[in-house]
Amino acid sequence: MLDYTLRRSRRRKTVAIKVAQRELTVYAPHFVTKTQINEWLLSKQGWIDAQLHKQQIQADTRQFPLKTHSIKLFNEAVNVQFENAARTQWQQHNESQTLLLSISSRVKYRTQMYQGLLEQFLHEKLESYIEMRVNDYCQLMGEKLPSNIRIQLYKRRWGSCNRRRELTFNLHLASAPTWIIDYVIVHELAHLKYLNHSAQFWHRVGLFYSEHKKAIAWLNKHGMSLQWVFE
Repeated sequence: MLDYTLRRSRRRKTVAIKVAQRELTVYAPHFVTKTQINEWLLSKQGWIDAQLHKQQIQADTRQFPLKTHSIKLFNEAVNVQFENAARTQWQQHNESQTLLLSISSRVKYRTQMYQGLLEQFLHEKLESYIEMRVNDYCQLMGEKLPSNIRIQLYKRRWGSCNRRRELTFNLHLASAPTWIIDYVIVHELAHLKYLNHSAQFWHRVGLFYSEHKKAIAWLNKHGMSLQWVFE
């Protein structure tokens, strides 16, 4: 059986599928059983396989910092240099737009350490930007600040919100244009009022971010390019 992510909704009346970034997502009404969904997917397997194959042969747009010595920060290229040093740390030289990743000669798993340093750098930059913009948009939307903001790596989502008013954002957004990050921020802040994707929710998103449809289309098309691979 195909591997897929299932998203249910009490407001949805029909089953729908989406193939994006070589991953399958199924959107289903709350009352449809998993068995029914699996049977329906089997009837659509030919189309799904064709879409997955089409996406597989498309050019891989992910970032490969070890090969290109570059990473995108807010959609701008930053040069990345790797070196041996007495201390393991990252340093950014703003005047040259260069990120220096230094690791001690005693480090055994060097590739993993370089990746960890790079992600520390991106985490700090993204967290600083998101905290600033969350504050801005909360004032604009008349919303109380969330109880907590976290940054972590997701495979299939750009952000999340829970009933404890905690917001989480995908670290890969660090490579996105700031107008895309702003959309994800408004999207998650709108969930503080509507913890669903109802018409009221989308109205609230559109009220405070009029280009949300453009941002969604951008993420669907360019989302893979925000990921990085160390190999």
